Amino acid sequence: MKISDLLTTESIITGAKVESKDQAISTLIDLHDKVGNLSDKAAYTQGILQREAECRTAIGEGIAIPHAKSNAVKHPGLAAITVPGGIDCGALDGPSNLIFMIAAPMDGDLHLEILSGLVSLLMDPDLRARLLKSTAPEAFLDELNQAEAEKAQ
Repeated sequence: MKISDLLTTESIITGAKVESKDQAISTLIDLHDKVGNLSDKAAYTQGILQREAECRTAIGEGIAIPHAKSNAVKHPGLAAITVPGGIDCGALDGPSNLIFMIAAPMDGDLHLEILSGLVSLLMDPDLRARLLKSTAPEAFLDELNQAEAEKAQ
């Protein structure tokens, strides 16, 4: 499944005004809920918080990717925010300023496929810089779509 199939302009906030990991997680869950990916926001929230308690999902290079498999997910999806200045998400190398959240159903390992594809794209420092410079969800999504198309060639 392509990253571009899972992310919409309605599930992206550029320049999010969040001051903590908890606020970022809440914002991303709200985005998933707003676009209709969730059947039970509270249950999904519990899954995300449980996953975060087990292991940090900040992977470094300014990237964090909280995720959860949950029966509360109606449609697999992604939500994303950029955070000017970054926030502490527990990465060993400093603050995270590019945060994606994966919502995946319980069946199968779709979350691992999404995580792998996303990390593969985000290892490009030029793409990360372009995403962080995006001032609108449309530009953010265009950058990701272009990078994914180029990688597929």
